[in-house]
Amino acid sequence: MRTTRFKMSIAMVTAGLVSVVLAAGLACLAARPAGAQPAVQQPAPPQPNGQQPTSGQGARPHPVIGTITSATAGTITVAGRDGTAVTVKTTATTRIVGRTNAALTNVKAGDGVHVLADKAQDGSLSATAVEDVPAGLGVPMRGRGGQIQTRGGRTLVNGTVAEVRDGTLSVTAGDGSVTAVAVPQTARIGVLVALSPDSLVTGARVMVQGARNADGSVAATLIIVAAQQAH
Repeated sequence: MRTTRFKMSIAMVTAGLVSVVLAAGLACLAARPAGAQPAVQQPAPPQPNGQQPTSGQGARPHPVIGTITSATAGTITVAGRDGTAVTVKTTATTRIVGRTNAALTNVKAGDGVHVLADKAQDGSLSATAVEDVPAGLGVPMRGRGGQIQTRGGRTLVNGTVAEVRDGTLSVTAGDGSVTAVAVPQTARIGVLVALSPDSLVTGARVMVQGARNADGSVAATLIIVAAQQAH
């Protein structure tokens, strides 16, 4: 159950954070079969004169999803389900966040939000899960927002909270359109909170967003931390 919730949380959050690389894989993460393997890295396109792009040369972002197998100051190693290990470099500017349970009252106008919802025959939406990204957290919301249909037949709504009233979220997309989503008491609500580098410990499940360095490591700009796995 903990792993399933982590996958869903990652899918909803990364939908807004990474408009180019992760948007295409969003539905797959939201409804990934139990035995599927998460994508760790994809090779970058060839560069002029055979050079490889680095984090400072416009390199494409590389999502890394897996479990931390070792952690030292400024460096962690993340292994995917298939055992592939990726070295991740962190700096003082790397954002480290985690998810904590919340209530609808914690969701404020101006926050970023990702809502997984069921759509009724009349087109109305009822949330099953809500992920709130507080405006003051410093985690950017990118992309146009709006509605995305997942492989599981649900609707993912991304955007900025315009209003919270009478158990309903009004979410504004980049084009100005507003989507109303009812949030029943049964909906799971989470909020992202800032974490310290001390949270990057062996056994923790993480999603890393960053750019690939020339040596194959990833320079992390954002790390989302889930609960530590039980041994």
